[in-house]
Amino acid sequence: MTRQRPRVVLIHYTAPSILGGVEQVMGAHATALREAGADVTIVAGRGRAPKGVRLARIPEVDSRNESVLRDFRSLAQGERTKAHDALVDRLVRKLRPIFGKADRVVVHNVMTMHKDLALTEALVRLARERPGVLIAWTHDLAWSDPQYASERHPGDPWGLIARAHPGIRYVAVSEERADQLASLAGLRREGVAVVPNGVDIAAALGLSTAGVKLALRLDLYRADPLLVLPARLTRRKRIEAAIAATAALRGRGRDAMLVVTGPPGPHNEANARYLEELSALSKGIDGVHLLAALGLKAPYRVIADLYALADALVLPSQSEGFGIPLLEAALHRLPIVCSDLPTLRALAGDAATYVPPDASGEVIADAIERTLGEPGPRFRSRVRAMSWSRVLAERVVPLVLDGTA
Repeated sequence: MTRQRPRVVLIHYTAPSILGGVEQVMGAHATALREAGADVTIVAGRGRAPKGVRLARIPEVDSRNESVLRDFRSLAQGERTKAHDALVDRLVRKLRPIFGKADRVVVHNVMTMHKDLALTEALVRLARERPGVLIAWTHDLAWSDPQYASERHPGDPWGLIARAHPGIRYVAVSEERADQLASLAGLRREGVAVVPNGVDIAAALGLSTAGVKLALRLDLYRADPLLVLPARLTRRKRIEAAIAATAALRGRGRDAMLVVTGPPGPHNEANARYLEELSALSKGIDGVHLLAALGLKAPYRVIADLYALADALVLPSQSEGFGIPLLEAALHRLPIVCSDLPTLRALAGDAATYVPPDASGEVIADAIERTLGEPGPRFRSRVRAMSWSRVLAERVVPLVLDGTA
């Protein structure tokens, strides 16, 4: 007997094809839940759903629907009309069949915003019929926003967005929103889960498809810091020192990762033995990735992706004829930690952090931490941890499908 796919309904005024922050977040959620095996439907008044996701279009869910706008204008003046009650009844009738078949209903912003209070009221009524099914995903709170003060009035339906309702689980997108929601709605703060929005790192950095695949395969978004060493494997590059620095950082509680991009140098057969030595050395150290040992080639486009992703270039060479990686790193605004060689200092001047050409892993690790100790680089590592791939897999999907986060 095959297990039925979980049925998830996502609700917002408009669907993800409409340009807006909440819509884009809901679209990312919908796609991830579908890829996790759920049968996903978006309920909205306007717009299109992502590929593979059903759309149930209900005109009265749209905040710009004419009947909703008329109701909004009356409510803003403090008047609850018979038309409002009829609108609530109509929404309940249309939503009940969808709600009744769902294992989980995730409502984005409607439970704390006043753009369609008839929809809010209908969902409160349906949530009472099926406790535990509805999740209120909170991006904004109208009751806490001064610009909406003149549109808030005592009693219901205005008060529906100012208090918690039985049988509904509340989620907020930030600690501040969670604090505001708990204080406003009378919830225990620990009862409000915080699930941040993510960032599409690949799109923001313009990564290639191959670069994205490599980042996901090696779990590079989790790195803190991510170090790149774009060099062929020859002994004068002292790659073992970069490996030792990575081990030292991990010993200090950092999730450091190092990607060494190059193959063995082609003109000396001893370089193949050097790869074997480096492979043996790196096996005992998490986070060290020798692409050559993994049988991977890194064309220049992928190396550029690694520059875009990384926190620092590490080049602990014993000697260098020029130092092209320093120029490439500078174009990517990437901090540089390198050996104090006349050639490299002539290139980078005071723009690099220098270590002795025979520096130990601990000394290089110290230099990396000094270089990345400013708020900007530290924030960059945190942002990488907020990639949509991680947020969706680790927070959104478990919470919606399993009730955990």
